[in-house]
Amino acid sequence: MKKRVKVSLISMLTICLTILGTTAINSASMKQRNLVDLISLSEMIVVGDVISVTDGIENNIPYTEITVAIKETIRGDISGTYSFRQFGLIQPRVMDDGRTNLMVSPDGWPTYQDGQEVVLFLYKSARITGFRTTVGLFQGKFDIVDGQIHNRINNNGLFANMAFDKGLLNRAEEKILLTEQGAIDAELFISVVRKAVQQRWVEERSMRHDD
Repeated sequence: MKKRVKVSLISMLTICLTILGTTAINSASMKQRNLVDLISLSEMIVVGDVISVTDGIENNIPYTEITVAIKETIRGDISGTYSFRQFGLIQPRVMDDGRTNLMVSPDGWPTYQDGQEVVLFLYKSARITGFRTTVGLFQGKFDIVDGQIHNRINNNGLFANMAFDKGLLNRAEEKILLTEQGAIDAELFISVVRKAVQQRWVEERSMRHDD
């Protein structure tokens, strides 16, 4: 009996990852993304506070739902509060039949907590599931703490192989581009992103999701 349950869980996980399509592939490959990638591959870029993190199961697919109180929309057309779902539960869940659903968000995906101040570079929603996550997974979710901003890999490679034409940035903004790793001033970072989007310095590349 235990063996059949195990096979069932593995089969369901395989189905869900197949449904996730492109997003699941991105999780496995985890290509390093610099700031140009984050901007050009994102459909929405927002600054806000996480006010709710819940999870559940809908149509037999587990999800985590994140709600953000929007402070600024750098790209996109949203205001007030915004909710989106990504694949997987927050933690394993005991089901009504006594079995445990182990389908949590895969390793490498962004995690959220109430009260976090964040900058999110969000992919387009998946066509079938409606799920979405950040560009480069944990690379495209930034936490702001005490005026400093960083992602889960401490901004490693964030400005790699990047250069802006002279005069586009002020001296302080140019200086943060020299950072190879470590937290940086949040206001300066947001200012650079805002200028790049508003003045279209970075080419927008469409990312098609088949899920």
